[in-house]
Amino acid sequence: MKIKSLIISILFVCVAFVANAQQHNEQVTVEGSYRPQIKRSERLTKNPEMPKNDFNIPTYKAEAKDFSYGYNMELETMSALNYKAEYGVESKNNFLKAGLGTRLSPVFLFRHYSDISRTMSLGVGVRHFSSWLNLSDYKKSSFMNNGFNLMTVNKFKSGQLRAFADYKYDMYHLRAYDDVENPNGRNIHSLNIGAKWLANGTSYRSFYDELGADYRATWIMGGTVEHQLNALFHIAYSDNWISDKNVDDLQTITTDVEFNFNSIDQSQILIAVNPHFAMSGDFYHLHLGARVDFKTGGNVSVYPDVTGSVFILDNMFEFYAKFGGRSKINTFADIVAENPFVTTNFDKFGEFGYEKTSFEFQGGLKARVANNIDAHLGVRYRTIKNSVFYAPDRDFYASYEEDAAVYHLQAFDLVFNNYNVVNFLADVRWKAMEKLDIAAELSINSYTMKPSADIMPADPTETNLYDKAWYKPSFTMTLRGDYELNETWKFNSAMTLLGKRLAVNPRGEAEQMKPAVDFQVGADYRIQKDLAAFAEVHNVFHQKYQLFYNYPSAGFELFVGLKYKF
Repeated sequence: MKIKSLIISILFVCVAFVANAQQHNEQVTVEGSYRPQIKRSERLTKNPEMPKNDFNIPTYKAEAKDFSYGYNMELETMSALNYKAEYGVESKNNFLKAGLGTRLSPVFLFRHYSDISRTMSLGVGVRHFSSWLNLSDYKKSSFMNNGFNLMTVNKFKSGQLRAFADYKYDMYHLRAYDDVENPNGRNIHSLNIGAKWLANGTSYRSFYDELGADYRATWIMGGTVEHQLNALFHIAYSDNWISDKNVDDLQTITTDVEFNFNSIDQSQILIAVNPHFAMSGDFYHLHLGARVDFKTGGNVSVYPDVTGSVFILDNMFEFYAKFGGRSKINTFADIVAENPFVTTNFDKFGEFGYEKTSFEFQGGLKARVANNIDAHLGVRYRTIKNSVFYAPDRDFYASYEEDAAVYHLQAFDLVFNNYNVVNFLADVRWKAMEKLDIAAELSINSYTMKPSADIMPADPTETNLYDKAWYKPSFTMTLRGDYELNETWKFNSAMTLLGKRLAVNPRGEAEQMKPAVDFQVGADYRIQKDLAAFAEVHNVFHQKYQLFYNYPSAGFELFVGLKYKF
């Protein structure tokens, strides 16, 4: 009871501190990233996982990550370099993390999920992360990442209904060309509400279905406002049409339908229909299908959807290959999540259209070695059209109601271009010993720009913006380690490296940015069974690397605080 009383007291103190801190025109936020323990219906087919390594430029938001200790949550610095801990993860649905950084940076993360009745569950998440002291590269209180999440799961005889609402509020400062201090932050808001229905049972000799829809609004105060409406439908049926009546040797017919609506001044619609047939055996998996995309203006694109895997030596090795493609709407929400410093005065954004992966090939080998090493080697080739890149907007000015001044701010405009990209991928998960997990990921990237005549600007002085893959790293490497010394002490570390990247400087010239190295270490000291003190050091080497031109990282910072799981 004393421990619970102590935790409740800490919770109220942290809430009061964060609420009081919002006098800087900032509002409490924090995003809970919990996931309920929903027993999803089995489809009785082997679904080999394709490589997920996309290695996009890291976002400027604090990410919460679970490590082997369950509530060992890592909150990144301003330039959050993302790595994923997937090996040996133990999670609890309820936890609290509260701490303070050396720049008076409050860290608050709360997650709760519980059954409130026999048929209904409730989840709540809250997160706040910001900086309150002057930074050498930014203005005071120059960033803040916040959010609130609410979710319910209602259980019925025929299925489950998951409803959710997510709200995010992030704030950043844009640098001024003339170094004049701009006291106003950029406020980015996002609201996402929706629901998803998951049927009970399986697809074996009966129809299994899923149905979901959501609405999302993303807006910057005084700037762009975007509305999105998305829906999805999945139906599957499995039986033994070809082989013997063996439940482990099935064939499945599936159809997926997606609907996406996007509106920024103009509207765009994308309807994707993806029927496919899948069959699995003791040593193989085969997926045969096609994807048909119907787009605004009567445009139709058809792509193959073919995946095959062969398992050998008692599934110790898997050789896989995939052919595919797809279209997607370029959304403002995705752009500001990747680069929050873009301009906010877009006109007719809908004219920028769709990103189209007209051809994609993936292939490689996955292996399990000696029961404690999982490895993957692969290659991926894609032909992509109308993709987003960033270049300086030299004519971006802003004014504010409470300030008569007009600021010439450094922001980024959008350049849409075509290119081919080859990625050589490698990753390994190694349980070196019972208490030590090691992971590494590597991607070597090669870009070939293919601008077409219809996207080239009329002004010949601007054509140089279309011959380089701006801000795309030549390679990305991530290393991670988690070590449990004993029941009292646990340690973790991670390092991410980004290779050379090209940027456009304010003079319109190409400039090579220095490689980025971000190294972090952390330790937990268990006080009670579910209560621990933590210490984390972000950007140990204090490297002022840049992810976008003239927006370097926040540098070295030490965090200390408490974690509690329940």
